Amino acid sequence: IFISDHLCWTSFDHQHAHDLLPLPYTEDAITHVSNRIKIIQDFLEANLLIENVSSYLTYKCSEMNEWEFLTSVAEESDCKIILDVNNIFVSQYNNDIDAEKYIQSIPLNLIAEIHLAGFEDKGKYLLDSHNNPVSDQVWGLYKQVMLLENTIPTLIEWDNDLPSFSTLLEEANKVAHIKHIAAMNSDSHVA
Repeated sequence: IFISDHLCWTSFDHQHAHDLLPLPYTEDAITHVSNRIKIIQDFLEANLLIENVSSYLTYKCSEMNEWEFLTSVAEESDCKIILDVNNIFVSQYNNDIDAEKYIQSIPLNLIAEIHLAGFEDKGKYLLDSHNNPVSDQVWGLYKQVMLLENTIPTLIEWDNDLPSFSTLLEEANKVAHIKHIAAMNSDSHVA
């Protein structure tokens, strides 16, 4: 059994944000979050999966990049990762991170699941909205992950403005097709 949560914060001093805000990427934050994850896992007697969030801001106090932070939290707390590829792309656009390096830097053995979704282009930023098809850019990043490891389960998130079932099925079929092509490529490298 898995239980998941986003690696973020949402309130401070009894004030609640209506978004999933990224943490500062510091050693102190790694220790703080990892200790909390361990408490949750011990109490529930189950592994926790942590998911990277879309970010719209960065912190000057950050000591590392997001993928180093995410990896360190997972390793320190002995939990696994939900790698949200759409969130990586949104963060790349909003904060000028290197999405390809992000994907290549996350240890594959830590990834328990992959999430895909659609976003809204707001001009100056992308909004992780889960109300559009997966973009071509996100599909491209997903293909890169699948070429590294094609057995990781994938979930497409579509929470708002739900389309017809046939549209949802088309998106699911794209996942199956990409996984199939990646599996054929990995088989040809073995032979």
